[in-house]
Amino acid sequence: MKLNKEEINALRDLLSDEGNRNSEVLTNLHQKLTGSGTVELYVDGAADLHSKTAGIGGVLFRNGEELYSFSDYIHDKTNNEAEYSALIKGLEISIELNQANVAIYADSQLVVNQINGDYKVKDERMKALHGKASLLLKKLDSWSFEHIPRDQNKVADKLSKQAMMSGRK
Repeated sequence: MKLNKEEINALRDLLSDEGNRNSEVLTNLHQKLTGSGTVELYVDGAADLHSKTAGIGGVLFRNGEELYSFSDYIHDKTNNEAEYSALIKGLEISIELNQANVAIYADSQLVVNQINGDYKVKDERMKALHGKASLLLKKLDSWSFEHIPRDQNKVADKLSKQAMMSGRK
């Protein structure tokens, strides 16, 4: 999560028991994390079969403000496995941050349509990932999952490619 300097200092004071002189900042931070409304989660996976590297990336926004981002190297995976892994990581983070209403966006038409029940999941590895994502979605109060063009998913795309490139030797 991206915290500003004031929020970091307020947390440091709170954790060191120096009092509540930054209570307004702490209140704003709490509202940032627990505010009402839907959080937007953008996810993407990237894989290169030649170098056997893959990465995932994602970013959570509320009201246009970035709450959290991730970029992780995930070794030798297919592109679809990377796409599902990004979704799973994004859902885990959403749940960890107590975000109960999530609008999810991805540029993988396959994953979006499988999660939404429009396509069947045939591959065994995809069935396992689909099952894990489905269990996480059940922990949310509400969710939607929409396919978007890659050019509308630039932040997650960049994060997933950075992660993939970090695994190359």
